[in-house]
Amino acid sequence: MDRVKLEALPRERGSRGELRKLREEGYVPVIVYGRGSDPSLIAVDSIELHRALNTPAGANVLLDLDIKGSDGGNTETVMIRELQRHPIKKDLLLHADMIRISMKDKLEVNVPLHFFGEPAGAKDGGVLQIQLREVSILCLPADIPEYIDVPVDEMGVGDVLTVGDLSLSAEIEMLEDPAEAIASLLIPEEEPEEVEVGEELEEGEEAAAEEGEEESGE
Repeated sequence: MDRVKLEALPRERGSRGELRKLREEGYVPVIVYGRGSDPSLIAVDSIELHRALNTPAGANVLLDLDIKGSDGGNTETVMIRELQRHPIKKDLLLHADMIRISMKDKLEVNVPLHFFGEPAGAKDGGVLQIQLREVSILCLPADIPEYIDVPVDEMGVGDVLTVGDLSLSAEIEMLEDPAEAIASLLIPEEEPEEVEVGEELEEGEEAAAEEGEEESGE
């Protein structure tokens, strides 16, 4: 698991205007909490935080915060718990919540699934349907995988892969229901053939005419 060192500056609780100014200066306001300590208000460089998020670990990256201060500062190991992005400018980070962690304590995290391979049943018209793209696991921070591989090359039409089919190392505990489906290979349903309105009327008129002929013959 990637670990990234990130410098941080202490900050005071500010108004919306003050937080906006902080962002304009290239910083992201952050709250750090957890492990029985009081929450800390800090600010981190927006570009450096983006770089940390773009490592293979993604949002599960381990951050070693180097918090500057008049007392010489201190270092805390954290993970990102929540990110707030601008609703339109998705690359603009508005705020982040980070949680203090210990490398000796297990964490619950969400890890993406990596589907690979060409299903054997694709040649028979099967189309891969993905029901689950990430799963929740429990493990030590150092054991958090970047993703979990899901080979689909042996899937035939009608086959379903479940959480219980995933291959995990002994250090990882799965928190999802083993019976929950993650992918299936199905034949797409054919859409009913459309009938022109004019054709429906003609068929109706023919049926009515036939009924009339039968009645006149009685």
